[in-house]
Amino acid sequence: MDQQIPPLDGAPPAPAAQQILLPDWMTYVMWAAVAFAALWLVATVFIQLRRRATNLTSAQQAGVKKEAAPDFLKVDHKARDAAMQRGEAYEKELTEREKAEAEAAAGKAAKREPVNMLKTLSGIASFAFSLFTLLGAILGTFRTMDAAGAQLSKLDQVGAVITQYPIPSLICLFVIGYTIFIWVSQKKWADPPKI
Repeated sequence: MDQQIPPLDGAPPAPAAQQILLPDWMTYVMWAAVAFAALWLVATVFIQLRRRATNLTSAQQAGVKKEAAPDFLKVDHKARDAAMQRGEAYEKELTEREKAEAEAAAGKAAKREPVNMLKTLSGIASFAFSLFTLLGAILGTFRTMDAAGAQLSKLDQVGAVITQYPIPSLICLFVIGYTIFIWVSQKKWADPPKI
């Protein structure tokens, strides 16, 4: 049932939500955003499964607890003290070695795995396409409604886009929201720039 919105002050009737047409290229861009979001999701799941299978921890999640000590060392105090002294000496040696490696690697760019790079690139592309698609669809609807002389609010026009294209709109909104959530929760603005 195509219901038309009643005209205000003699204006022509506004088209119903089913009658709003976006350009063909906008539909292709919306589905491209869905494809990039799917690729990003698959890459994320694959990396998590691979890390879990190989018992790897990402560099962002790693941490050292220096105060941890096993209970079984209570028996032989002399051996424990000797082992701790050896451990401290080895830790100093490791610290010096890490400093030397850091100084040597200061000018070199860090190697990145192709899968992580694919995840990063697909995440950025998914976010950009989602943002562009959503803004393009909303602006296209505004232009359609203005051309028809409709007296709908901008929120009603956005609702018309979402009802006509529910799946791409929801995926675009999810990708944009998730990217913003991750950016805020992981304090991405505090990370040093990667070269």
